[in-house]
Amino acid sequence: MSVRDERRSQIIAAARALVAEGGLEALTIGAIEKRVPFTRGVITYHFADKDEIVGAVLESVVDEIDRGTFAEVHEADAFPARIRAVLRSKVRGFLKHAEARACLVSYWSRVASDERAHTVNQRLFASWRSQAAGLLGAAKKSGDARLDLDVDAVAALLVGLVVGIVVQTAFDDSDVERLVEEATAMVVARCRPARA
Repeated sequence: MSVRDERRSQIIAAARALVAEGGLEALTIGAIEKRVPFTRGVITYHFADKDEIVGAVLESVVDEIDRGTFAEVHEADAFPARIRAVLRSKVRGFLKHAEARACLVSYWSRVASDERAHTVNQRLFASWRSQAAGLLGAAKKSGDARLDLDVDAVAALLVGLVVGIVVQTAFDDSDVERLVEEATAMVVARCRPARA
């Protein structure tokens, strides 16, 4: 790892900790400077402003959540288990990482008026839809999903289910496992091939 990569990683780690502890309000260049072994100038050399750091924090957490999803899906032995793995790993990943939720809410609140926030959201959701579409397309090829399945629509629905469950359970005591099971059953039922 180069010095540049190491410093960026240190800045992102410090920013993640600050957001997890105190929300986005706690994230300032000065607060990061107190947690890393270098100056404000080094921080601003690597990141133009707070928004760029927020984007890097979100990307870092999403990459971590995605790796967990890929691992769980890879271990799943059947289509319903793969759908469950996608839903469970994404939901649990976001519930585990308060910093990811804080970044997403920040971007969502500014998406109409901030081009950078719009672009970040657009890329994130497009990536998740693409991952889900790949899983659904493979299920169609293997016969686990109906041939007339609208892969893009169901992929968007999976993203919506994850976001909806995360938002609801972040604010109340909903039983995450029960919600994931119900969402899995609905998606699998919609995808199931008709019996001959």
